[in-house]
Amino acid sequence: MLHQRMVYFLEAACAGSFSKAARNLYISPQALTKQIDLLEEELGGSLFVRSRQGAVLTPLGSYAWERFQKAETELRDAVDAVKSRAADSRPRLRLGIFSAMPQDTIVTPILSFLMAVYPQYQLEINLLDLHEGRHQMLDHRLDLLLTNAHEEEAWKDCRCLIFGEYDAEVMVSLRHPWAVRDEITAEDMRQYPCLKMNKNSGPYLVPTEEHFFGNIPCKETIQVNNFDTLCALLHQGKAFGVFPRAFLGMESSRIKALPYPGRKFRFYSALVYRPGNELQGYEGLIRDLCEEFELQLM
Repeated sequence: MLHQRMVYFLEAACAGSFSKAARNLYISPQALTKQIDLLEEELGGSLFVRSRQGAVLTPLGSYAWERFQKAETELRDAVDAVKSRAADSRPRLRLGIFSAMPQDTIVTPILSFLMAVYPQYQLEINLLDLHEGRHQMLDHRLDLLLTNAHEEEAWKDCRCLIFGEYDAEVMVSLRHPWAVRDEITAEDMRQYPCLKMNKNSGPYLVPTEEHFFGNIPCKETIQVNNFDTLCALLHQGKAFGVFPRAFLGMESSRIKALPYPGRKFRFYSALVYRPGNELQGYEGLIRDLCEEFELQLM
């Protein structure tokens, strides 16, 4: 009760009026007056000079204001520190997210589910480009990875749970000459540069000469380090890219998708995980995600 009366005192001193302070505290003026009287009795002196014009601090009240305000600040800091320590003691669930993943249909529902159903985990979120996410997952630096995988990609001991499947298409800016067309040929593609993500290692299931991306017909290959750079160069209208329309922002940005003139190449919006992860409750979490979002094993 002493702390509660301190809170009442600080509010009354700040408001300069018992009636106004009572409204701010959602109690009656009579209840506030009684609690201040009890505090003054406990401290052994008057804290306010009260009149119809309001309440003014006495010298003792000013001294109490200074000390109590400091004590209240230290108490809030202490509570925050204990809460932070409690959060730090929770096991970390390290989640990587490819920055081009659809926010509304995949990222937000997954995050909302994890925070609501698994509050025992301290969720650590990392926004990553496509290849850094893959490297961190394979190096055991992530517990889960939301990313776009493709059918030729090897994931070693990891498994992919699928949200959706999408065909790769030829993407061009509305500034590009192809923007007025509904289809193109392989010969058309050989007249323009192709933007491709730079890959430092060979994550493919097929021999090099059979890679889909290694055999895209084009005038030349422009290697970029991340998807944001690829999109920026794509918007200039001097080159094309090959990827699914489901990548972030493609439907709302000034981009046109054309059918790829050749064999189909399938991408997957996937949740990548590693069976046997030692994080307590991890297998149950994976099962719950599969049931909640009706995921299929790739």
